[in-house]
Amino acid sequence: MDRDTHRNRAGTSIAEPGRAEDVGLPSVRFDWLGQALPAGPWPSALRAALCDAMKAVGWRAVHAGEFAPLESLYRDFAGLFPRLLVDRDDIDRAADLYTLLHIMLWRRTQLLSELTTFNGDVVRPFAAFLARHVPQQPPRPAIRKIPRIAYLSETSDLFGSNAVARITVSLMLGQHDLREEADRPILYCINRPAPSLWQFAADVGLQLRDMARETPSRTVEAVIAQMAADEIDILIADSNCAVATMVMQRRPAAIQAFHENGFAAWAIPELDLAFLGITRPSPDLFDEGVTMVQTPRNTAFVFQRIERPEQSIAAVRAVLCTESGVAEPSVVYGVYGRMAKITADYMAQVETILLRDPNAIFFAGGTGRISPIMACKQASPAGDRMVIYNDFIDGHVISECIDVFLDSFPFPGGMSCIEVQARGVPVVWMAPPPGSEQLIIGDQRDPNLKARDGDHYVELARQVADPAAWGAFAETAIGIARRFGDMGEQAALVEGHLADAWARVRQDGRMAA
Repeated sequence: MDRDTHRNRAGTSIAEPGRAEDVGLPSVRFDWLGQALPAGPWPSALRAALCDAMKAVGWRAVHAGEFAPLESLYRDFAGLFPRLLVDRDDIDRAADLYTLLHIMLWRRTQLLSELTTFNGDVVRPFAAFLARHVPQQPPRPAIRKIPRIAYLSETSDLFGSNAVARITVSLMLGQHDLREEADRPILYCINRPAPSLWQFAADVGLQLRDMARETPSRTVEAVIAQMAADEIDILIADSNCAVATMVMQRRPAAIQAFHENGFAAWAIPELDLAFLGITRPSPDLFDEGVTMVQTPRNTAFVFQRIERPEQSIAAVRAVLCTESGVAEPSVVYGVYGRMAKITADYMAQVETILLRDPNAIFFAGGTGRISPIMACKQASPAGDRMVIYNDFIDGHVISECIDVFLDSFPFPGGMSCIEVQARGVPVVWMAPPPGSEQLIIGDQRDPNLKARDGDHYVELARQVADPAAWGAFAETAIGIARRFGDMGEQAALVEGHLADAWARVRQDGRMAA
């Protein structure tokens, strides 16, 4: 193979005077708010104003991506969250804060010990709040031999930055081969589907439902109504998001499952089954009684079926050469995805690699914190050959423009590594630390490109870039992607576990009758 808030609100007032009955909860002050909050409980207007201020400050921190502010604000917001869960009118505001806290935590860590704090901080208080204010409904009787399945997903675009879309759709298409057409799963989209997703669904026979509404609670009502219309027996969520939590808490399906894709902590009481795509089973992830099974995820199945955007590829290749000042690079190293994973140590190895080859260039692209990257670029004698793009990167394009993917460490890449390997790009990588949730991803990497340490990482990067060696590594990469692009095995695993669970539910129903 050949190689080619309204503002910060500081100094303004959102607090109303404390009432005589507001005892038992102390007053609090936060630097980001600029004033003290009165003792609680708080009236509805104050809760609403505080929620607005938290969202304004929190989303700015998310977009900036710096770890220290995210960590500090997360602690403050998690402490405030239960005090904002009072009346039914708080539901949509609470869902918005759940979403914000979810992203604030996910943007700064992948350590399982830190991610599982989300259960105590957010999930359990939110689920208990919903249980107080939203009644459950009895699920449909388990009478069918073959249950009807719906996936509840934040999926909206196969070409977007969220790889979960490609993971879920890949699995569903794998299940298509195992089911009669009338029994194929249906995709319920929490967010409005992009036109490209509608077109893809039409091309491959994927059933799609647009569930997006003006507020989280209205979206939930739409999902519940659609499930009744579609006579859904099994509901599978692919995200532990606020809307999914709200739907699950209603218990609309006889079996409720979670297809985990990287943030596994979801200790809601109405979950029955967890398909773990990345994370190893742990008692800290879910409530007692949840059956945990491993079904490794991937996106290569869908990725390999999407047409290559040739014009965009040519344009990006030209930009890389122009911005680096290297008309004919000896090798293009690259990484893309969540920039929060890029550390100063990683960039030090990148710098060493570039200094050893004056015609090599490096590309890094994605969203989130880029301060370690920019600090290295500005200080390094090889900085001009570091091309940085702080925005969403389309893997279908950039995977055609780089020769060697330098995986991030200590927190590794996810779907980006499978995507580039599907295009024959070798991946140099390190094993994640023992506390990482992504311990099983080594199965989706070339073991001959696994680095022991920084020096070995540099050595492997130089070795794989050798034109005499690159072709063999590229063939191995394609083989890995092809193996994980065959959804038959994962779909069969999922179908087998669902069949077992459905048989138990039907048996329990017969015994109860």
